Parts: sequence; structure tokens; C-alpha cells
Amino acid sequence: MSQAALKSDTLHENLVRELSRMAPGEKFMTVRDIMRRYNVSQLIVDRAVNRLCEDGKLVSFARRGLFVPQFVRPAPAEQPTLLVAVPDWVSPDIDEIKAELERLSPLHPETRLLLHRFDYRYAIPPELPLAAENVRLLLLMPGRVDTLEARDIEALNIFRQNGPVMVLCHHLNNFNVPSVGLDDMFAGNCAAHHLYHAGHRKIAVLMSEPQSSVIIDRVNGVLNYARLHGMQAELIDCEIPGGEVPLERVYRKMSRIIEQGFDFTALAGVSGDSLAGALNACHNHGLAIPAQLSIVTIGNLRTTELFYPPLDTICVGIGRQVSDAVEQLLAGKNESVLVPPELVKRGSVRIISE
Repeated sequence: MSQAALKSDTLHENLVRELSRMAPGEKFMTVRDIMRRYNVSQLIVDRAVNRLCEDGKLVSFARRGLFVPQFVRPAPAEQPTLLVAVPDWVSPDIDEIKAELERLSPLHPETRLLLHRFDYRYAIPPELPLAAENVRLLLLMPGRVDTLEARDIEALNIFRQNGPVMVLCHHLNNFNVPSVGLDDMFAGNCAAHHLYHAGHRKIAVLMSEPQSSVIIDRVNGVLNYARLHGMQAELIDCEIPGGEVPLERVYRKMSRIIEQGFDFTALAGVSGDSLAGALNACHNHGLAIPAQLSIVTIGNLRTTELFYPPLDTICVGIGRQVSDAVEQLLAGKNESVLVPPELVKRGSVRIISE
């Protein structure tokens, strides 16, 4: 899906929520008001508004503006809904979640599988359309888990009163909430194991994300395997604060490492998205991959396939996580699931010994 189409869909959902709080005959925002409030272009607004007009949720009058023709608050659906709530950000992981739900929907006609995007600034959204969408089961991907606050836990517990809740891509074992996610420690083991069997004995692990439990487990997985097998392992901590886009900081950190000189032969990444900053630093400093530096990362296959060169990847298996979670919830099970990692080789790790 194009960026414009994705933004238009997101804006459409936001405008429907705005309309649900308005009365018949009430004047709606102007196109310019919508552009300013949601920081989007007129093209995106026109697409979303035209769709609302076609659905009969808005009426446009020349020189007068947009008006609400009737209540558009959605009536509760008769069909029970499994709501999949995800942060409203642009990510290949979100695209994969959406694609997997589309694949699973025909297999579960008795239950509606609905994707819902919430404000990414929240770790746990303060509210979700549980009653309006007749939600009976909830699969929630937190915006973050490293800085959960009391209000986040309160919101989560309120959702649990409505029905079974499962957490996606993270683990909230401390709060006794069932989850489905990658076996992150083992994924780190797999990355180090791949490098070890290619003959690398001096490696580095790049912490290119904020220090969440997921990232720490992946880093420790690499370091523990290296320690166990007599490898020298250096930790490169880019010191990314929560909420910051990491690419620039990762790029500058990796540039300094290259300029100062290094003696490791391979780099293990813990996130495919932010590893792009380190990869760009290598290219801009003329560092050949894998001839001068081998790279393997834990990440999304679609993302790492587009890098140059395509990277050997420990797949996070987002689609598998979604399908396992849906199966658990529909079966009435209340158990956490660890998805095993899978190595996909693409030639970014050089074999330096048998």
C-alpha cells in the first residue's frame, strides 16, 4: 500500500471518530482545518472526505462547507469482534499484521477480525471502541513497554474486564497478561551462532533501539552465546532514548566506530529498521559488506530484503505471531506463546574459516 493511501485510511478512521461525537445538521471542519489538525496534505484530506461523502456520512454544500447528515455513531455489530489494536505508525510490521488478518479472516467467518490504530504516543491506549465494535477478544500491540505508567496498567486492566486480552510482539509477564512474541533471547543466540559457524570470533552487537525488555533480551542472547563459545563480543550502545527516531544517532555512532578503527569482523543487529543507520555509515565510509564487515540482524524480512546488500536475518515472524495469537484467543486459551526465530541467509555474512 502507498504512503498516501495509508495516510488517507488513517485520516478516514480519525474523521469517523470525530463524526461519531457530532449531531445531525452540525457543521464539520473545513478542509484547511483538517489539514492543520492532522498535519496532512490537501490530497490526503480530499481522499478521506470524498470517501465519507460517498458513504453518506458527510454532505458537502457549495460555498457552505461540510455538514453531518445524520448520526454516524456505529451501531454495535451483531458479529463478535476480535480487535487487533496497533500503534498508528508507518512500519512494515504493521503492514504484515494487516496482511495476515486479511488472510485469516475467511478462515474464521464466525468472528470479525478488525484492525484498529491508536495514537502511537500512548504505550497502552486510554480507550478503544469495545462497545461500538462488539469486541469480545482483544489483541494489543503496545506502543512501548519500557516505560509503562500506572495509567497504562489501569487502562489495560479495564480492557481485561471486557474479555480476554493478549499482548502482541511484547511480553508483559510481570502483569500476568498472556502474550505472543518472538523468543528474543534465543533470537540473539541464533544471530551469534550464525556468525560463529561462519568463523567469526570477534564480533560486535549493535543496540540501536531504546533499552526495552525485548531489545535487552536480544542483546544478552548474542553476548551470552559469545561468552559461552569463547568469542570476543563488543557492545555498541547507541544510547537511544524512548520515543526518538534512532537512524541519525545510529549513523553517527557507527561512523565514529569506523573512523576510530575496529577489529571485529562481524556485526549483529537487534532491529532491522534502525540498523539502516549503521548500514548507511558503512556505505558512506567505503566499507564493503561482507568483504570487510559481515552483518546479520534480527528483524522483519521485508525490510532487510530491501537493504543493499540484502541482509542475513533472524526473522521476527510477525505474521506467525498474529496467527498464533488469533488461534489462542479463539480457542479460549490463556497461555503465552514464544515464536521460534528462523534464519534466512542472503549472503551478508562472509565465511572466513571452515
